[in-house]
Amino acid sequence: MQILVELHPKKKIEKILKEVKTLSNYDGFDIPDSPLGLPSPLPSFIASLIRYSLNLDKIIIINQRLFDVNELFVHSLSITAKMLNVDIAFTRGDKPKYGKEVGYLSSEEAVNIAKGYGVRSGMMISLRKSENEINARLDSNADFFLVLRMRNINEIKRYGPKLIERAIPYIIIMTDKNKEAVKSLSQPYFEDKEILSVIEMLKEIKVKGVLLSTLGDLNFLEKLYSKL
Repeated sequence: MQILVELHPKKKIEKILKEVKTLSNYDGFDIPDSPLGLPSPLPSFIASLIRYSLNLDKIIIINQRLFDVNELFVHSLSITAKMLNVDIAFTRGDKPKYGKEVGYLSSEEAVNIAKGYGVRSGMMISLRKSENEINARLDSNADFFLVLRMRNINEIKRYGPKLIERAIPYIIIMTDKNKEAVKSLSQPYFEDKEILSVIEMLKEIKVKGVLLSTLGDLNFLEKLYSKL
């Protein structure tokens, strides 16, 4: 099972490189795209720093908001991802804080475009959606799914191999340092003291991977790795 960590875009290259180095023992990184619809460095730029400034041969997933781009951009991004040997996770995303949304491409359509260039591509599955909506997404051509809003392992197990073999659950970890920020998100989370057992249960059911987020508490992630 791949153990990935979320790498939040930062506006200073030195801070990005420092964070990557701190977390470089993990299997790889997922880089969000303009979280909450706010401006931020492009995930593809950060991926290129990881590949060529640090020479790290890690799994990298770059997220792409479809609210902001048209079909030509997805084609160009797919070429870029192929050059960098990175994966793409497509999401509709929150509405942009500046300008008007584009948003006519579905995640399924974007995945098919990227896969046409030989790029490993996936999309989001929110467990808050209905069973019919989730099953419809599972019928797509995606290589993987970032699974959002998981409260317990059984929520993934109920969909069987169709989800399990492609699932990368997004796990928010609440620590002493980030607890106020985590509570403000109104999303499911796991406490730091239970995260090792959660990861072990995910290993047992053989999900594709897990994506860990501590909302900037790098010290916890650094210490956690030594216990895995």
